[in-house]
Amino acid sequence: MQELTPAPVLGASRAAESIREFARLAAGVDAPVLITGETGTGKGVLASAIHFASRRQGGQLVAVNCAGVPESLFESEFFGHARGAFTGAHQTRRGLFEQAHSGTLFLDEIGELSPGLQAKLLTTIECGVVRRLGSESSVRSDARIIAATGVALEAAVQEGQFRLDLYHRLLVLAFHMPPLRERGSDILLLARHFLCTFAARHSRHVGDFDQDAIRLIAGHRWPGNIRQLAHAMEATVLTAAGPRVRASDLPARLMASTAVAGDTVPERYSFYGTRDDEKRRIVAEIQAQHGNLSRVAKALGMARNTLRVRMRELGIPSPRGVRRAG
Repeated sequence: MQELTPAPVLGASRAAESIREFARLAAGVDAPVLITGETGTGKGVLASAIHFASRRQGGQLVAVNCAGVPESLFESEFFGHARGAFTGAHQTRRGLFEQAHSGTLFLDEIGELSPGLQAKLLTTIECGVVRRLGSESSVRSDARIIAATGVALEAAVQEGQFRLDLYHRLLVLAFHMPPLRERGSDILLLARHFLCTFAARHSRHVGDFDQDAIRLIAGHRWPGNIRQLAHAMEATVLTAAGPRVRASDLPARLMASTAVAGDTVPERYSFYGTRDDEKRRIVAEIQAQHGNLSRVAKALGMARNTLRVRMRELGIPSPRGVRRAG
């Protein structure tokens, strides 16, 4: 289970205003919401904004990354279990639907669920009743559903990977989160926000950017969107040589991807990582998680599909081909 807290939708662009407008609309009604968009665009922030502005704000906002829930644990996680239901069930546990009663259940990466699990989810959403594993009685769950995905669900439906009935059930209020590259001046505004946030967190005296740094930040396409920007600014705070961020203080990968002819990219260590650093980090996480890509993606803060794409791009073999070092 993830923890989502109230967070403002920052930005002055038309795209940012459209996000706030939808949040206000969705908060005023009590229907299911489907949020789509690339990874890292802030789908969880929108879900949080809707919940904490709605009549359900007094209830709990329960968030779960569906890609990180093993099929064998799905029913226990979502519906709970009674004491003694299985080996190791030493006490009764409420599932996610019960925890979100009178509140909101945020189903992140819902497109990663198998069709069989989608059917179980649909039944519970429609009837509003759950039965814990090992229990003979059912309990009601009044949980509002907000789902999010980076997967093109229409294509998944056509390919038989996503149930049409669940898609229609979720598609009451829908919103597509704009990528960061389409938010113009918001990029620098958000960069400064994250710079100040991480400077305070790490007790570092880092203030603003010089003009060269601004040019690089504004010129980057940010394929990882707001999440990538946040990670890059934290790395910058940790490695900056002085109170004013210079171009050479930015992560090497960021500089390399935005460099123009004649620019030189300094060789410097970056917590955000170069291509080789990223490859080593992913391989190490695959080994640490014993090849479970759902857990690897969760640990690295990305969707499972995104992880698979990065693995292909970086030449990382499937888990069965990754050997533990030593």
